[in-house]
Amino acid sequence: MDEKKLRKLLEEKLGNLSEKELQKIEKYLTEEKNLRRQKIEKIKELIERGEYNVPPEKVAEKLLEYLKKNR
Repeated sequence: MDEKKLRKLLEEKLGNLSEKELQKIEKYLTEEKNLRRQKIEKIKELIERGEYNVPPEKVAEKLLEYLKKNR
């Protein structure tokens, strides 16, 4: 979401906040988006190099959680 759309959404949903508070939230969300993007790029690089390994225990654990929740 671009910054213009983000600001509009924040103003609509959180209209009673001050300009300074809106700016803090925007900054936080932008930083969070950038961190997420960096993490995704790092994972992509690891996958390309064949160095990204998911422990089978974690996969099994998450699969069981999902199955229990969605019966």
